[in-house]
Formats: sequence, C-alpha cells, structure tokens
Amino acid sequence: MLRKLGLRFSAPRWRNSDKGFTAATERYVLDVIDFYDIRATWHRRFYRLSGALVILAGSALPVLTALDFTGKSAAISGAGFLVAVTTAMKSLYRWDVSWILLRETEVELTRVYLQWCAGGLGPDGADGSSRSANALLDAVFKIRRRESSEFFKNLPDPGPAVQPVNGGGGARTAR
Repeated sequence: MLRKLGLRFSAPRWRNSDKGFTAATERYVLDVIDFYDIRATWHRRFYRLSGALVILAGSALPVLTALDFTGKSAAISGAGFLVAVTTAMKSLYRWDVSWILLRETEVELTRVYLQWCAGGLGPDGADGSSRSANALLDAVFKIRRRESSEFFKNLPDPGPAVQPVNGGGGARTAR
C-alpha cells in the first residue's frame, strides 16, 4: 500500500546482479536516483500542504472569533492548535530546504548517470571501457556525501553536552 503511494522508508541497498558488477552498479544508481526523486516529491507535498494548512487555519481564526455558535472555544482552540503544530513541524522537518536539496541532488545524480551512459566518466582498469562502474559509484558517493554534509551543516547546534556535577561522581574532593 505505502509503496503504491511512492513512500520508501529506507535508502537503496546494493544488490548483486547475475549480469555482473556493471549491471549491479547501474541498478543501484537508478534506485538511488529514484529514491531522491520520491523523497523530493514528498517533501514538496508536505511543504505545500503544511503551508496551506497554516494559511487556512490562521485565516479562519478571526472568522471563528466573530461568529457565535456552540463549541466556539473548541473550534478556536483547534484552529490555533493546528497552526502551532503545523508550524512547528515545518520548522522541525524543514521540508522547504529538504525539497530543494533533494531535488538538486537528484538532478546531479541523473547528470552523472547520463554522463556515464555517454561514456564520459573515465576508463575502467579492468577492460579499458569508458563506462567505468567504479567511476560512476565514486561520483554517486561523492554527491551523496555532499548532500548529507549540506543538510547537517544547517541544523542548529545543540550546544555542549551537559556535564555531570563534580565530574560525574568519580573521585570526590574533600571539603
């Protein structure tokens, strides 16, 4: 069911191929590109949906306060709660930043893959082919490392770890 919706909960894994290393590499790279494409699509959807929810619920608050009906305070509280939770989730998950970063990564991965298909990533030591599976994997891993670094560098610093009082209960000093 969730796969039909395009949801994937784990990154692609290497799968050996009976057709050899190059075929396994190509399958892996195509899976990685697909993974980034799906994730970027879902982050775009979450970003837009959360923005629409905040606008609609926030806009409804003044209207709800002006009306007189049974359950008015519950409706106002519910709309305020929806705005607060949605805004917090947007801040926590950073769907806008993730959407952009995931899409840029997917485009870069696709570019490298197409460059490899055209024979432009360097010779393979084994057979002299310009379609080196090793060069393709190296380029893909560099792109993924760069994407990961870019994502984590923008996270807020949690600050220094809290140290136990008196150094943690080891040797105590006499008073």
